[in-house]
Amino acid sequence: MKPHGEGHVCFIGGGTMGCYNALLAALAGYDAVVYDIAWDSLLEVPQRVSEIAGEMAIAGLISPKAAQDASSRIAIQKDLKAALYGAGLVSESIFENLAVKRELFAELERYAASDTILTTNSSSLLVSDIEDAVIDGSRFAALHSHLGAMLFDIVPGPRTSPATLSRLQDYVQHLGGVSLVLKKENKGYVFNAMIGPVLAAAMLQVIDGAASIEEVDRAWMKRTGSPMGPFGMMDLFGTRLIYDSWKNRPAMPEQPLMDLMKRKVLSFLAPVVGTGRFGMRSGRGFYTYPDPAYAAPDFLQAHPETSLADYALTSAWTQNAVLIATNDVARPHDVDRAWIAATRQAKGPFAILDEIGLERALTLFHVTGPLAGPENAGKVHKCLIDQLAQGRSGLQVGKGFYEYPDPAYAAVTFLSGSVI
Repeated sequence: MKPHGEGHVCFIGGGTMGCYNALLAALAGYDAVVYDIAWDSLLEVPQRVSEIAGEMAIAGLISPKAAQDASSRIAIQKDLKAALYGAGLVSESIFENLAVKRELFAELERYAASDTILTTNSSSLLVSDIEDAVIDGSRFAALHSHLGAMLFDIVPGPRTSPATLSRLQDYVQHLGGVSLVLKKENKGYVFNAMIGPVLAAAMLQVIDGAASIEEVDRAWMKRTGSPMGPFGMMDLFGTRLIYDSWKNRPAMPEQPLMDLMKRKVLSFLAPVVGTGRFGMRSGRGFYTYPDPAYAAPDFLQAHPETSLADYALTSAWTQNAVLIATNDVARPHDVDRAWIAATRQAKGPFAILDEIGLERALTLFHVTGPLAGPENAGKVHKCLIDQLAQGRSGLQVGKGFYEYPDPAYAAVTFLSGSVI
């Protein structure tokens, strides 16, 4: 799907994600129309777009001129039929209510042209939850974006046509993004299914008194080379967003430990959110901005090479990465590609497993316990044991999930590689 060639892009929902996605489309040369049922929300779209564009400009991602030109290509529309008229692609980003989304997509199908692609940007609902609300499932899929990153998860439904997938990949390519076509649907897609457990492990380290916020972030930064740790990331995402995501998790009475973890995390986050410490945008979160402690040149100097926090975070990250691959959602290289695209780090979890060595990784998993769920421990261990049986124990022997000394993830073409 090319700019100026197949109609405009219609974004349903004028919140942060709708505005962010509209801006990305406009920056790539597409005309964008934002629709929202609430007029008050629509009137705030220009300001939201301006704020997001301003942050991207400050980060050096776009020029002020590009931001201005893109903003001129974004229109707002209160009438759904008018918003859909001539659209080649629809992207839905309304609140996460299944009944409302299903009703919306039935309405979108009635009013949109027969060749208009219909997509959901849902972060918590599955394609299978929604797709049978439309009669023509061949043109429906999930197209999930990540705020502040150019990674796009594309998840087909059982009826999604190859032509629809091709058009969506073409669209992402024109945005300058990296598309990850999942082999099947998965809660949290790929990146969220890894970063969620990392953030949970980070908070539990502090809640249980095992480490301080700074010690947790130092551990992660040392291990991954990231410019910030989990608490810095939560400030970036917004602490209110993190709080709401935990609050909206369904109760799991059959898994009392998960319910206990939810209560502990909400109790930990409540005073942060309750005192207006919403993160970077508010100037305060777990750190104070614009000069957070983790950005200081000497921040990492007080941290040892390894620590209990390092073990917990690395284990949560890599175990869940392995689970994604063993569940046949995405291949190991594609899991790493998703992580690198979303974080701009040099290595993904499978590269880190090679670096650690798979035998040591199994020991690490034993020490920290099953951080991808007790029911999945066997799958995770079997994946590494199978690699070891093939003599692929990691970097030290020249082969693991990658071949050394020239691993695929180090190639400049890695992010543009095949993802199907």
